[in-house]
Amino acid sequence: MGTTMDETDIPAELREMAEEYHAKMVEAAAECDDDLMMKYLDGEELSTQEIMMGLRKGTIAGKLNPVLCGTSYRNKGVQPLLDAVVAYMPSPVDIPAIKGVSPDDAEVVVERKPSDDEPFSALAFKTVVDPFVGKLAFCRVYSGKMEAGSYAFNSTKGKRERMGRIVQMHAN
Repeated sequence: MGTTMDETDIPAELREMAEEYHAKMVEAAAECDDDLMMKYLDGEELSTQEIMMGLRKGTIAGKLNPVLCGTSYRNKGVQPLLDAVVAYMPSPVDIPAIKGVSPDDAEVVVERKPSDDEPFSALAFKTVVDPFVGKLAFCRVYSGKMEAGSYAFNSTKGKRERMGRIVQMHAN
C-alpha cells in the first residue's frame, strides 16, 4: 500500500534517457541560482542538496514546475510526492504578503502577512450543506487565528458571522 519502496537500478535500455533528463534537470536548477550557475559553468558537479535548492528556488519563482509520477491506486508514489511538496513548494513564509482591498473602502489596499499576529483574513472558496454537520464553509486562511465561537466579518454579506465550530477536513 505504498508504505515500502524498492530502490533499484535504472534498466540498461532507459539509462541513457535518464542521464539525458537528469542533465536537463541539473541545468534547470543551476539556471535558477547565480552561484549554482557559476559552479555549473565551471564544470563542477552539483550536490543533491544544491540541485534541490535550485529546484526549490525555481519553483517558488514560478520558473519551474516539478513533475512526479505515481498513482493513488495502492498509494504508489504518494510518499515521494509528499516529500517533493515539502522540498520544493513554498511555505506561507516564502511568499509575499497577500494584497486585497478594505471592506470599508475599496480604494484602500490592505496587505496580510502570513502570521498569527495579523488580523484574521480568509477566503471561503466553497460552501456545502452536510446532513450531519450542517452548513460548512471551506476556507483558505491568509493570516490571523480563528477560534470556535468568535466572529468574523463576511464582506459579501456586509455583516459579522459567528464561527460556531471549526473542523479540520480529512480525506477518506
